[in-house]
Amino acid sequence: MSHIHQLHTTLAGPRPKKPPEKVDELKAVEKLTGRLWWISLGIWVCVGLLALYTLYIGRNLFMPILVAGFAYLTLRPVVRAMSRIGIPSGVSAAGIMLVIATIVGTIGYVLSGPAQDMLEQVPGSMPEVKEKLGFIFDHLETVNQATEDISETADAENITAEEKPIPVEVKQPAWTTTSPLIAGTGNAVSFVSIAAALLFFLMAAGDSLVLTVVTALPSFASKRRFIEVLESVQDALSSYLAWVTCINACLGVCVGTAMWLLGMPSPLLWGVAAMLLNFVPLVGALVGIAMVFFVALVSFEHASFAFVVAGTYATLTTLEGQFITPMLLGKSMKLSSVLVFLSIVIWGWMWGMLGVFLAVPILISVVMVMDKLEATSPVNAMLNGSVGKTAHPD
Repeated sequence: MSHIHQLHTTLAGPRPKKPPEKVDELKAVEKLTGRLWWISLGIWVCVGLLALYTLYIGRNLFMPILVAGFAYLTLRPVVRAMSRIGIPSGVSAAGIMLVIATIVGTIGYVLSGPAQDMLEQVPGSMPEVKEKLGFIFDHLETVNQATEDISETADAENITAEEKPIPVEVKQPAWTTTSPLIAGTGNAVSFVSIAAALLFFLMAAGDSLVLTVVTALPSFASKRRFIEVLESVQDALSSYLAWVTCINACLGVCVGTAMWLLGMPSPLLWGVAAMLLNFVPLVGALVGIAMVFFVALVSFEHASFAFVVAGTYATLTTLEGQFITPMLLGKSMKLSSVLVFLSIVIWGWMWGMLGVFLAVPILISVVMVMDKLEATSPVNAMLNGSVGKTAHPD
């Protein structure tokens, strides 16, 4: 091999070496590229933080708009199907809104009686709950008393009798214009009104709004990309919400049947509550477990039976969340558990319980948009690592 190399060197001459200037230029370009990457990442982080701050400040405006937008994308295939058979979009929108109002009103009317009876029993049931859970409250009271004794001893050593502050008690008026109940009711009415009206107008407009946006885009590539993004988000949300609704309905039937077999009062109420609460990831299951535990503790003589009821509810929701839902949704809808948890934490912190409800649809929309836009940021690489592999098998 050495003789062949020498012969090749003799015939072709030595290999030309890159001049030092070229090497320095390449190193400078690589260094500049690295700096630009970090600058781009910093800009995107700042843009994301500013967007989150804007959404937090204007949550009373953005929440109903976002709910109406998701509902429109979910129901848009229904409106388009009715348009293909000759039904105008305005009539379709009115019919869909009437069906939604009828379903919500019927559920509210059927469940209002049992729910009101249970709420009326809550204040009078607290002494009984405390008595049955006395073994827990006794330990907590012992810990609290020890903590207070330590705190009082430390204060007595550091503060003399002359330096002790005079206790001041501030009493709030019994009725104020800023009552949380009144404020919450007003916000709920405004939210429902804005979301319902916007959803109706979006469905009544049909595809005219989409065509207007497409017409305003400058190039054919941008128009095609917009349609692809819209269809992708629409299909993902429709598929996700349809599957989740069916799964939650089956869970409600199972929970209601289990509560009936265990002798819980108003099993229909618990079935519907389990179905609705399960739309809120993680938090809904915890709220449902706490509710059935409290009612079982009041309804049955032995406190141990309350743990059996709560354990049954927890078992059903765990089976649904860990096995049934991932199996039915498949890999195309399997989001990273870390991303789902972070999305729930972020949107729950900004928008409360409604933010927790919207966390997964928002995450799905972001994933689909980023995937179709073919962004090269690290965020997109992280998202595509958990979602979208079935769409891009290569």
